[in-house]
Amino acid sequence: MKYKFIFTIILIISFINLFSQEKGADEKEIRNNLTYLSGDKLKGREPGTKEDKIAAQFIASKLKSYGLKPLIGNDPLVPFKFTLYREKKGKASIKIGSITLKEGIDFSVLPISPSADIVGNLVFGESEKGEPVADLNGKVVVIKSLRDSIPFKITTLKDKGAVAVLFYSNEILNRETRTENRGISLPVAQISMQTLKQISSMQGESVRIETDIQIIKGKSYNVVMHTGQLNSNMSILIGAHYDHLGFGGNGSSSMSPAKKEIHNGADDNASGVAAAMEIGRLLAKNSTYLKKDIVIVAFGGEERGLLGSKIVADTLKKLNLSPSLMINLDMVGRLSDNKLQVGGAGTFSEADSIIRKSNSNFDFNLSVTREGNGPSDHSSFYSTEVPVLYFTTGVHKQYHTPQDDVELINFPGMVAEINYIATIANELAGNPDRPVFIKTSSPSSPARANFKVTLGLIPDFTYEGGDGFKAGPVTDGKPAQKGGMLTGDIITAINGKKISNIYEYMSRLGELKAGDVIQVDIRRDGQAMKLTIKL
Repeated sequence: MKYKFIFTIILIISFINLFSQEKGADEKEIRNNLTYLSGDKLKGREPGTKEDKIAAQFIASKLKSYGLKPLIGNDPLVPFKFTLYREKKGKASIKIGSITLKEGIDFSVLPISPSADIVGNLVFGESEKGEPVADLNGKVVVIKSLRDSIPFKITTLKDKGAVAVLFYSNEILNRETRTENRGISLPVAQISMQTLKQISSMQGESVRIETDIQIIKGKSYNVVMHTGQLNSNMSILIGAHYDHLGFGGNGSSSMSPAKKEIHNGADDNASGVAAAMEIGRLLAKNSTYLKKDIVIVAFGGEERGLLGSKIVADTLKKLNLSPSLMINLDMVGRLSDNKLQVGGAGTFSEADSIIRKSNSNFDFNLSVTREGNGPSDHSSFYSTEVPVLYFTTGVHKQYHTPQDDVELINFPGMVAEINYIATIANELAGNPDRPVFIKTSSPSSPARANFKVTLGLIPDFTYEGGDGFKAGPVTDGKPAQKGGMLTGDIITAINGKKISNIYEYMSRLGELKAGDVIQVDIRRDGQAMKLTIKL
């Protein structure tokens, strides 16, 4: 037993020396993998495209050549479906009294609308004195509003009984036929200012609105492979998202996001995937001596809201295969002044010491933070109580622009980072003990700054059932947690008022104030429940 312990120590020391020398990461291999993934041929690796699958197949093929095997089943590519976009399928129609409006000239239906065939009487949402109309039951209501504000006004109008909404503003008529945004529960159309004048004296007239909106589903993939030496839940999972923005669109931070150019995403996140692949290659060589399995995952759909990583984290938890530790690599290709950011150091007790001890052979200028949450894939695992570490060289001015290309990648810097991270992973994998998860502080949910209250949870943006709002991570000590809410609960009503989607949830919050005691209807594992929560 004594000699076995000494051998293990010698092995760990030899790995530290190996990864700190040129014998560790192979710069040519890293360069080749990253260059392929960020080449124009893959057209920006947008989720749901042909190139998305080609990228996943390339990653799987390379990992197989390094000796890794599928973790689940026989196929390393694990597909999942998601809403690619919502699209106006056929022509919409609006008839008010005897007037038939012309689509594209008089009105335009927003693709966030549902498909519908609605009949109601026309009513203007404000009286001549500017007061809101209280009773909109069965009415098609006309309001003044900016287009971006519409989703947040629908809940109130729906509560008053409105069956559809026509809105006007000084904005040009919206002509988009598809959107990646989530849907709302009432049909909505923008009308032109000329149409507004035309119908201004037609209050009470019958209105018929027909819309045909199609929800287009796409398929993306998670590449899930492992060294194959151990068959247990004792593993180190090293992951990075491989998808990017395609030709840009709404996700682009370019000065002209409407201009369609390939966003190759060399740093975001071909760099992270290339690094994870190379770490997998290094550790697979010596996996026989490790006490934990090494799992390498390339996540799809990160740019759509951490879709792939949430599916992997939830699936592994259900299979009792949650990793001992998740290491996330997101944008690690632009090392400058030897500055490396490391997150998650507070999620298990040994983290900080291992991060700093392993750095003694590399001398990175480390910026270490404790939090386990963040805007990348490690959050999906942290929410399932898995310790995490997150490595990045940070955001730069080429982030989410067509200029994020391979020419700007610091490959020698990546070699050093990969050797460093492989040293950390190797040391943790050589230890038979499982790190004990520690919960760190959690950020508040987005878009809460203008609210008087918060339940204390983060939305699960992967849920699109249309029958409620799904809770993501629930923060300790906040009202939701104190009231008994759990991650994964689907909120269907607050104080008896129905909630169908995130917009309605946010509108309900806006009606509340600190100190209120509210009744929250939820669905948990298919069972309806009621919670009493004090704000």
